[in-house]
Amino acid sequence: MLCSGKPGVTRMGTVGTLLLLAIWVYTFYEKTIFLPSTLRSDVTQKKIHVETTTSDLVDVEPEIPLAITTTDSNTRPTATKNPISKVQSSSKAAKPSPENTYEKTVIMGKIKSEDTSWVQQSLPEWRPAVYAVDDRKVEGYLHVSVNKGREAMAYLTYLIDYYDDLSEINVFIHAHRGGYPQAWHNEPQSAEYSAIKMLELLRLDNIREKGYVNLRCNGNPGCPAELHPNGNKFEKGRIEIGWKKLWKHMNGDKALPNAVGVACCAQFAVTKEKIREKPKSYYENLMDWLLNTDEEDPGRVFEYFWHVMFGMPMVHCEGNYQSCICRTYDCGAAKRSLVDLFGGMADRL
Repeated sequence: MLCSGKPGVTRMGTVGTLLLLAIWVYTFYEKTIFLPSTLRSDVTQKKIHVETTTSDLVDVEPEIPLAITTTDSNTRPTATKNPISKVQSSSKAAKPSPENTYEKTVIMGKIKSEDTSWVQQSLPEWRPAVYAVDDRKVEGYLHVSVNKGREAMAYLTYLIDYYDDLSEINVFIHAHRGGYPQAWHNEPQSAEYSAIKMLELLRLDNIREKGYVNLRCNGNPGCPAELHPNGNKFEKGRIEIGWKKLWKHMNGDKALPNAVGVACCAQFAVTKEKIREKPKSYYENLMDWLLNTDEEDPGRVFEYFWHVMFGMPMVHCEGNYQSCICRTYDCGAAKRSLVDLFGGMADRL
């Protein structure tokens, strides 16, 4: 302690020394007291960021979205949803390649026995919308209100729930990864009917240009004119019976078409612009029919109605299989060098 010999000066020296000591101790613990205000703000923000990041690591059980709710027969179904990104995410965080500049979603329905892990594992550039149609409790998937109508329930649920959050390209397919006979309807058939290759080779420019593209070029079954809805009598089980009911539900007394034809089997790609040519209420009306119909197999009815709802001709069949394949899929030399899917088909065109 400093001391001058004079009582007043001695007391002032003592107080000054204690004050300096207190400031030093406070600075030692707080570290930031003499930092400029901008730097103190940066330090504070870093602390907050660390705390927030830590809290994000807590496992949160995803909510099970109630896809469709109805109150009575006179009330249209309403839809609620969770964002797809909160329910499903790709296992890889790869950036889209330059050739795939459009945001893409792949939509499908699955049952318990079907493994759809291949979607997240092999298609990192696609947003997955996989619906568990027969298990509303399973986590990591989207859900439907009821398991009815095969793939139609999952497809319509997506169109309603994500009408305002559609991707540029929306591809609706079955849950089969590949192989015969499960995926016999996939193109190109020489690639073990692989759904992965089908999507990897899909020409997005063609989809963008046309708005709607059937993923199957082979017209058997379904073409050239599978249905004749304007007939008067049909054998039990004929698709025309349900098709006429759906047509009347959507179009009232508008005249029935003479023929309907499209290559099977309800796998197609649609742009968001094409989907939004119809109001959301249009798809809700379709869902209303599906929920309330007594048809034994309404999914087959929709199989011959998807192309109609997206503005295609009643008979929508390709005239040339080879031309369709190379218009729908990339069968150029660069792709063929990776896997010979087309057997030189492009060279013969």
